[in-house]
Amino acid sequence: KFYIGDALKLLPGMNITFDLAFVDGDKRKYIEYYEMVLEKLSPGGYIIADNTLWDGHVLEEPHHTDLQTIGIKKFNDLVAADKRVEKVILPLRDGLTIIRKC
Repeated sequence: KFYIGDALKLLPGMNITFDLAFVDGDKRKYIEYYEMVLEKLSPGGYIIADNTLWDGHVLEEPHHTDLQTIGIKKFNDLVAADKRVEKVILPLRDGLTIIRKC
């Protein structure tokens, strides 16, 4: 079954678990999406996060007003340090992170 909409509004009211989630939304809110989805993800389930290399901007020091790049950098750092998951960034186009819940 597919659900399309604002995850921050839809997910809290849903009593479901799932095996796969694709995240491609407001980059400033990727951490919020991640934590909410991870809570409802089955063990062994996957999160696929899009745009995690953000046209290479995540490798640079972002300007303090570039909130999208700052959001992606914080997300990448959080996922990299998260012991609850296994993860890999695929350098395809704008970057794709595949995250598996342990």
